[in-house]
Parts: sequence; structure tokens; C-alpha cells
Amino acid sequence: MVKSRNVIFTAIIIIICAGAFLYLLASSSTPIFTVKEFMDQQQPDSYINRNIQLIGVVQQVNYTGFFITDPDDINNASLIIYINSTNVEKPVGFETGKTVLVEGKLISTTSIWKFKATMISTKCPSKYQDET
Repeated sequence: MVKSRNVIFTAIIIIICAGAFLYLLASSSTPIFTVKEFMDQQQPDSYINRNIQLIGVVQQVNYTGFFITDPDDINNASLIIYINSTNVEKPVGFETGKTVLVEGKLISTTSIWKFKATMISTKCPSKYQDET
């Protein structure tokens, strides 16, 4: 009788811990969007001050940041987000025309959408080049 109580108690504890782990895993994941996917959200303002990741192609670069456009539609002027990258290290290979992943927080969706970057990454060019 005591053994079965211990087994039931242990099973309950394991189930509670597994549930808590899955809840934390789901709630702490950072969503990833292309520029178009993000701008097509029904309530993009709900992402203000929340961590997200954006995938886009680097366009015009200035001293405080740069613009990204959707990788599948880089010529669409309505699909553009300004990335404030002040105090964020630019990775090797960062340049106009390159696809980047930017992590940070949305700060505005009025007129020009603005995003404050905390991390910027690019694909490693040597990884994708032919060795010959």
C-alpha cells in the first residue's frame, strides 16, 4: 500500500514538472517572422516591446541602423522595417543585399515601422561556398 502511494505521488510530481517545463518552453520561445509575415499579422501592435525575430534583406544603411525588406519581395516599398542597431555589433558579412536575422523589440508601427535590435546575424558565407 505504501509503495503504491509513493508511485502515485512520484507520477504526479513528474507530470506537474513536465507540464511546467512545457509551459515555460512554449511561453519563452521567440517568434520568427519574415517582414511580410510580420506586417500581415492581424494585431502587430500587440508585439510592441516583445522579443521577436525578423528575417529580411538589408537595404539602406546609416549610422544608427538600416532598413530591411521582405526576402521574397525586396522591391515592395510597403514591406520595409527600420532597424535601430545602435550599440549592436554587426556580424561578418553584414552588407546591403544580404539576408539577416534580427532579434529585438518592435517599438513603433506608425508611418515607418521601427524595431530596436539586440542581436543581428547573417549566414556564414564560407559555409555555403564551394570549396574548389
